[in-house]
Amino acid sequence: MPITKINRKKQEKTSELIKKLLNIKDPNLYFVEDPLSKETISGKLSNVFTGVLTYTPSCCPACGSVNEGHCIIRHAYYESLIQLIPYQEVPTYLRLFKQRFRCKQCTATFSAQTTYVQENCYISNPLKFAIAIDLKRKISMKDIGERYFVSFKTVERVLDSFHREPRFNPHYLPAHLLIDEFKGTKDCEGAMCFIVSDADTGQIFDILSDRRNFKLRAYFQRFTLKARKKVTHIVMDMNASYSSFVKDVFPYAKISIDRFHVIQQLSRAFNKQRIQTMNQLKKSDALAQKDYRKLKKYWRTLLKKHKNINYSALKQFPLFQKRYVTESEVLDHLLTVDSDLRESYEIYQELLETFETKDYEGFFTCIDQLPAQLNKGFKKAILYLRKHRKAICNALMYSYSNGKLEGKNNLIKVIKRIAFGFRTFRHLRLRILVQQGLCELI
Repeated sequence: MPITKINRKKQEKTSELIKKLLNIKDPNLYFVEDPLSKETISGKLSNVFTGVLTYTPSCCPACGSVNEGHCIIRHAYYESLIQLIPYQEVPTYLRLFKQRFRCKQCTATFSAQTTYVQENCYISNPLKFAIAIDLKRKISMKDIGERYFVSFKTVERVLDSFHREPRFNPHYLPAHLLIDEFKGTKDCEGAMCFIVSDADTGQIFDILSDRRNFKLRAYFQRFTLKARKKVTHIVMDMNASYSSFVKDVFPYAKISIDRFHVIQQLSRAFNKQRIQTMNQLKKSDALAQKDYRKLKKYWRTLLKKHKNINYSALKQFPLFQKRYVTESEVLDHLLTVDSDLRESYEIYQELLETFETKDYEGFFTCIDQLPAQLNKGFKKAILYLRKHRKAICNALMYSYSNGKLEGKNNLIKVIKRIAFGFRTFRHLRLRILVQQGLCELI
């Protein structure tokens, strides 16, 4: 599309108005008369602005010859269609005519350049910036592409090129660490990914694609011994493999088991015994089957802390002939079904009470003095906590927990679910860091 001398004339007021509208600060770019038109591009009716980019170059970028005595001459105009941020949900473009130049010294030709769009690129920098900002939100990259009328791959390229990952500093580690794992992508070598967070701020420190011990040991040994000695506390779950590498890498760190996982161990053990009691009830006995249904329906009542049981409010419970009874009466009936279940319930409640009051001595005294006739499965699960005696005591003595990190894990699940999964761990990791504001915009 050639430019005539008439439409190449600069319209001062119109040009300044459109440049303010499009946020163009390049003085070498201007707009011509009647700059806005409606055209169909890629099957969509679009807004198209027409502009010209021209200036006098100071030197040749190919040979470096200084432009003196008409060493560099104007050659022609090159038309390029640059995509802008959509206006009122309508695709918007800038048809920019770039001045071409020819160097007499080396016979090389080159085009005029502007800061509004990168060389050999047809997407404006403001549009890339808008996409980069949207990558911080909980929205899939496909939806971002549809919003700005670009492809998924374009959004992916912006994610790769517009964000700078945090720089590795071998001399710094947070004094208190939270560690955990989450399900990664198919290209990860291990089954689970590893995440490290600062216990004081809750900020993600780093995300690794593998949680195996030799990988974790190799990663943390990149930090100086001085930095690793400053780590005084680490909170984790009851994964036995973590404690071995933690002791080797962090010589002065105290290990705490997250309190949630201790309670989870107790409740799961008691819940398994409830299911075992249900399965032992005779199917031929009608009364036993009624108890079966009650144990199945009101399992939450059995897992509740004793102080949270309601003793006064009357309610209708469907499996109690819709009689008005209290929650405590329902609990009493459930515990009469099996004597072993009642005995385990009393131990379960005692452990919950001592754990809530942070009485670690009473907690482990109760575990050490478990009755011999206690249900074997329940007893085995409770005795497993003795392997983490010191770590559980630290959890009760100190206020650190994995609560902040579990929140980050939930956020990661949301990001993965919205995106319908990620193909590569690199993009998953980068998207998490961007969403958390840990990556700088380039």
